Amino acid sequence: MFGVGRLKAGASAFAVMLGGGCAGDEPREAGDAAAWMDATAMADAGVDAAVDAGVDAAAADAAPPVPPPVPPMEAPVDAAGPWRVGYREVSITYVGAQPDAPRALRVALWYPTQDESGEASAYLLGRLQRPEIFANAGLALGRFPLVVFSHGSGGVAEQSAFLTERLATHGYVVAAPDHTGNTFSDGGGIPPEMFFQRPQDITAVLDALYDGAHGLDDDPLRGALTDQVLVAGHSFGAYTALAVGGTGYKVPVIDAACGARPDELFCQTWASGAYREVFEAGFRDLRVDAVVPLAPLGGPVFDFSAVDVPTLLVTAGLDATLEPPSNGDDVWRGLDGADDRRLDFPEAGHFSFSNICDAIPGAVADDGCGEGFTPSAQVHAVVNTYALAFARRHLFGDMRQDALLDGMPAPDEIARLTLP
Repeated sequence: MFGVGRLKAGASAFAVMLGGGCAGDEPREAGDAAAWMDATAMADAGVDAAVDAGVDAAAADAAPPVPPPVPPMEAPVDAAGPWRVGYREVSITYVGAQPDAPRALRVALWYPTQDESGEASAYLLGRLQRPEIFANAGLALGRFPLVVFSHGSGGVAEQSAFLTERLATHGYVVAAPDHTGNTFSDGGGIPPEMFFQRPQDITAVLDALYDGAHGLDDDPLRGALTDQVLVAGHSFGAYTALAVGGTGYKVPVIDAACGARPDELFCQTWASGAYREVFEAGFRDLRVDAVVPLAPLGGPVFDFSAVDVPTLLVTAGLDATLEPPSNGDDVWRGLDGADDRRLDFPEAGHFSFSNICDAIPGAVADDGCGEGFTPSAQVHAVVNTYALAFARRHLFGDMRQDALLDGMPAPDEIARLTLP
């Protein structure tokens, strides 16, 4: 049912290899609750007290934002958080800067719930059953930070469920749009307009969830979100995350590349001037506080030094879809923020950062799922741990896991942090 299309690299500035992924059915682990019971007791007691006292949702929403509890470092590396998880889908329609036609998006949502049971969720037309993720569950009382996840080219919102579900157990709301025109059901290839439509999709999701725009004026999440926002993404979705974090575009480089290859589809539109103003302006969304790009796209047309939010770059040494020298390494050379960090897996592949290895064993055996690659479950556990530590540090100023982050190389260091 699911294919993973790849676009061969060419000489054009925007001719790239990009891959997507599919969601998996990795079960949510309970973790060693006893090891961090003390860390979560106050949060649980606060929720119970509010319920017992009959505090209504409006009063709870008005409370100051409080970071989710942090498991002590001796907890299991991939311990689930204290929340049960709800899942539902919404649709939004918006008009972007270019082109000006209405654009409809399906958005998957994971969120904390106090429901103790519920209907099992199912992803990807029912092929993947998630019995511990409750479909259309109620939203827990309180206010929660937001993570927006952007899937890879030819992927789908639920493709990296290992991360989106786990974040929700730790008290985050996670929103993942299907980037219409670039999902697994849209066929192969990368429409050139995706380079600006994808970042606009992220901004549209933020507008919908915070302002009730694009058809979500009465959604339960209105008023339930703090103003802390992290954007993560895989592959082309990592490009998307970096774009809303401030990536600059070297217009003269694009001019030169298109001057050499004027017949390419992107360059035909570029020559008309339709894209120039959009790329010159960039896609920085000032609501975004930090980004986590997984196996990102690099290239000479991008100015990554313009990314002005803390960035946790995650790369795979055996990535055959976006090979590190011209992609992950290129992004790392460009980043120059004091809080930027890199997490590299020397024996992981491009699809190690999705659930495709669980959903369709052998589908991409040459790029993350076969022999010779670090098992995806191990990769997922480490990504979750570092992403949570990074989010807590840069969304809430929570420094209790700084020992973990301080062991990572900063942008002026050549060495990578590598883990088995």
